[in-house]
Amino acid sequence: MTKSFWNGVVLAICFSCTSPVFAAQNLSRALTATVSVTGQMTLDKFEQLIQQGFKSVIVNRPDQESGNAVTVSQLRSIAEKSQVSVIYQPVVSGHISQANIEEFARYYNELPKPILMVCRSGTRSAALFNQAKSQGLIHE
Repeated sequence: MTKSFWNGVVLAICFSCTSPVFAAQNLSRALTATVSVTGQMTLDKFEQLIQQGFKSVIVNRPDQESGNAVTVSQLRSIAEKSQVSVIYQPVVSGHISQANIEEFARYYNELPKPILMVCRSGTRSAALFNQAKSQGLIHE
């Protein structure tokens, strides 16, 4: 057996052992030390995220939005088992209003941290956070 063959075997073993860890870490994207965003949700993914230590969840994806596989009530029932707060603040994609930004900022400032924000891709939730922060509405 050649040295390159064994190097490949060792790399394959290393990646097979560590890939679940990396996968778990990539379930969400941190915006700051206190807030992360995540996209398309499944019940299994949500259970994994809750185990990562989030204290609060803000769901920005409307239950009735096309392609949404889980409802906020399903997420809430999982979160409550870990004593995690869930806030349902549905925001229509591409139509973030000033009222949405101010409502989010109130939740952010009052909820235990770290906070996980949920929408279809994470973009809408990140936009809410970034707009509230740029307007000085976020107290960190």
